[in-house]
Amino acid sequence: MTASFRLRFLLPLATLAALSLFLLAAPAGAAERFDAKDKAAIETIIHDYLVENPEVLVKAFETLERRQETAKLAQTQAAVETHRKAIYEDPDDHVTGNPDGDVTIVEFFDYQCGYCKRSFEPLMDFVEKDGNIRLVLKEFPILGPASLLATKAAIAAKNQDRYFDMHRALYAHKGDLDEDAIVAIAGETGLDIARLRKDMEDPAIQDQVSRTYRLAEQLGIDGTPAFVTGGTMYPGAVDTARLEDMIKQARGS
Repeated sequence: MTASFRLRFLLPLATLAALSLFLLAAPAGAAERFDAKDKAAIETIIHDYLVENPEVLVKAFETLERRQETAKLAQTQAAVETHRKAIYEDPDDHVTGNPDGDVTIVEFFDYQCGYCKRSFEPLMDFVEKDGNIRLVLKEFPILGPASLLATKAAIAAKNQDRYFDMHRALYAHKGDLDEDAIVAIAGETGLDIARLRKDMEDPAIQDQVSRTYRLAEQLGIDGTPAFVTGGTMYPGAVDTARLEDMIKQARGS
């Protein structure tokens, strides 16, 4: 939202709010002595002042936005702390990178998410180059039935020790994902398709996904990708520069 748009949109509201504050701040009984004409005159004075000094209004709402962002960050950090074990230590999540790393990055992702695909290579390159990052992958299929099917296939591939191979192949796929595409990807990855189909029906997989849905709701995550590290959540795609900043903050340097 631009400053000029905010000014046009919020000026009447701000004028009314300022008038209300003026009346409330008046000495006891004074407000009752203002008739409609007096109130209209006061409102005009306030309105004209804000029009002539728009930076006052813009600054006020910028301050409000910063306070709201700070409050939201604090709320998110509190939620991360409350659900720390579920975030960082779910035994069903796949862990890659350095399992003993000094920093953990947790990624909530969906195989059909373009921003997740865009983040995949920079994230993996960064984790490998750093050498001291533990990466936790949380399957969070929110973009429809095909996403859920891809997630089930990836998780089921664990039984053939091919989870990450399937994970990478699903991200590398060009075009829409559907059952035929997922089966083809699994075949190209070297998986036993009959066994994979059977393993995908394991109720434990749906239980794992459901836990992630609940956790995402508790953390206020409603899109992908979303990353958690150092007790802070970072929604949206990442590149090398953003990852460097995230890890710097997490390591406190």
